[in-house]
Amino acid sequence: MGDAAAPLAEALQSAAAWAGQATTNLGRPPTSPCWSLVVPTVAVATTILLKEDRPRKAAEQRPVPGATFYDAMRLRSAVSFILELMCCMLAYAVSYLRRPKTEKDVVAIYCGFGFIPGEKNGWDGNALKRGAGGSEQCAIRLARGLVHRGRRVTVYSGRMKRSINIEGVTYAPAASFDVRGTYNAVVVWRVPQILLVQAWLGRSLDTKALSFWIHDGSYLAMLHAAGSTFRAQIRRAVRVADAVVYPSREMRVAQFGALFPSSDFHDGGRDVLSKAMVVPHGVPRYFDDVDDVERRDGWLLWPVSPERGLAELLRMLPALRRAVKSRGGDFRVVVCHLRGGYHENTKLELPDDVVFAGMLPPKRLAAMLRSCALFVFPSAVPEAFSLATWECALHGV
Repeated sequence: MGDAAAPLAEALQSAAAWAGQATTNLGRPPTSPCWSLVVPTVAVATTILLKEDRPRKAAEQRPVPGATFYDAMRLRSAVSFILELMCCMLAYAVSYLRRPKTEKDVVAIYCGFGFIPGEKNGWDGNALKRGAGGSEQCAIRLARGLVHRGRRVTVYSGRMKRSINIEGVTYAPAASFDVRGTYNAVVVWRVPQILLVQAWLGRSLDTKALSFWIHDGSYLAMLHAAGSTFRAQIRRAVRVADAVVYPSREMRVAQFGALFPSSDFHDGGRDVLSKAMVVPHGVPRYFDDVDDVERRDGWLLWPVSPERGLAELLRMLPALRRAVKSRGGDFRVVVCHLRGGYHENTKLELPDDVVFAGMLPPKRLAAMLRSCALFVFPSAVPEAFSLATWECALHGV
């Protein structure tokens, strides 16, 4: 995905060009750093864990598709958000005990401490060989693409024990990211907490270009569900970034609408919209020659985690099975994911013709894409981009 990473690399460069130099002080330094962090943290924690203080109409209870699944994950998502936030605050405090790093030629991709529900803690470039989620794939391929363009790249991910170099990319524990260090560019991947702490302290990371890379439907659902106080704090965090990057125009519109809803009191967010960029994800091609003779008539591919709507497909299974067998096809549904899903909370009664293949590495995934005649994906959650859909389309499924 060297070419696929080029648009985001250009976005980083363009952000650096108009940003000039990093903003060193976004406001008057707080007189009490302790209270400047504690008070907003309590407010954010309360608005996530508790219901909003105003009643909502029944029609507003589920403003986005798939809210039922994310409602079930609400407590876990809230706890993970607060844990990540506390680690960021601790990292800032610890940074004063050591000399700031000076890595002016390094592009840092900051991925947080690994508390996101469903994220594999401490993943690295080798995760592609074992099968990785779409978000992790995007970060890994972006890092590789930037290295191919001659950049030094460090990915700060999870609670790894030590740093490791894979294909020219350094993967390091998130705790080693220096919030007071100097970097050529910083990409904040999925987790706004590091930006939120910077906003509360009236500071910004010392870099030529700071991008917030959003590509999560779960983040969209959280904005809808958490409440006006939480959204107000996230608006502060987003404003710290020089550029806000989305994977699609549809997700940009949806995220902006969730962050600046008409029900909240705000300034309209024109400054945030002006620095929004759409950079589609690149999709790798695993093979070039596709022989449709190899495809099994009646084999259906479910390419994502089961909690994204597999239960809906199972309800349609009898009709699909009859349609395939009526013309002599061999009916089977192949799920290319873990049986319990990302969150290990999916328990379904499955017939014999529904098979879980696990998260497949590229070569085995290529073989499965060759074998299936059709992919099915009645998604029940907000999709930011859906790499799996594009992979299937690219390979003729």
